[in-house]
Amino acid sequence: MYVNYDFYKDTLGGLIPEDKFAAVEAKAEAHISYLTYINGDIFAKESAAVKLAVCAAAEVIYKNMTSNTAGAGVKSESNDGYSVTYVTEAQDGQTAEEALRKKVYEAIRLYLLPTGWLSRKVKIGGHGDECADCSCNI
Repeated sequence: MYVNYDFYKDTLGGLIPEDKFAAVEAKAEAHISYLTYINGDIFAKESAAVKLAVCAAAEVIYKNMTSNTAGAGVKSESNDGYSVTYVTEAQDGQTAEEALRKKVYEAIRLYLLPTGWLSRKVKIGGHGDECADCSCNI
């Protein structure tokens, strides 16, 4: 676990109950790993930006788990054959998982974009332009 509950509660206020935090934090880490794997192991070193990104992603995931989309507004309704379509956060044709991935990305982008972790630029040998932290001599 990269972020503990005390850090989350002290930093973002604690929307997520403590007994649910470990599960959503693990999912947040999985989402972030998926989005940053091309650049290496984002969790190898401690970083305040990464911790904040994990917390933000965890909140999005928790809200997604606890939201009731059936209570959303009506998008369209047909009286003849009684058909109701509810408004959802997903765009037409978008799965719930795709919508969640997009929301998580938007939440972590604020914290990780300035760090370069979200870059899709191909790096030689998996390294950036500077290799100060290794001895690969690129």
